[in-house]
Amino acid sequence: MSIRKLRISDIEALHRLFADVSAEGEFLLRAEAPPIEPMRAMLLRALPLNLPQFVADSEGELVGSIEIFPASFCQQGDDSGEDFGLLGMQVLKAHRGQGLGGLLMEAALEQCLQLGMPRVDLTVLKSNLPAIRLYERFDFLWVEDLPPVTLPNGRPDQPQKMRLRLV
Repeated sequence: MSIRKLRISDIEALHRLFADVSAEGEFLLRAEAPPIEPMRAMLLRALPLNLPQFVADSEGELVGSIEIFPASFCQQGDDSGEDFGLLGMQVLKAHRGQGLGGLLMEAALEQCLQLGMPRVDLTVLKSNLPAIRLYERFDFLWVEDLPPVTLPNGRPDQPQKMRLRLV
């Protein structure tokens, strides 16, 4: 198992990873992966910027990923005036609970510090206790509850925003 920077040649495997995690209907708000061409276009725009984008590679198979994009890159933001990071992470079900999330998080947060990102925000479902414990281990704090949602599997859940101050 290795943690490495995302490469453009990973796009198909990354799309499959998103599709597999989305299909579970448990942790992402969408039942399908985003279309591959917009994903490819976003990666082509992001990779030259050396943003925190890492994958967990197990014998040539992508089994996890983490992406932290500046809010301005995603055309999102808040009234703070900061260009903070927005975190997303996916790990295949068969590889959860083995420490991959922590390894991905360490790599991504180290790069955020090098880039001078002031903070990182994320959204996690309250039912996803292993993810919440991981984020808390890295000192992410609860910020607010977001409006309730119904997941693709039909189960209602409560998303929450968490934040890590880096500077």
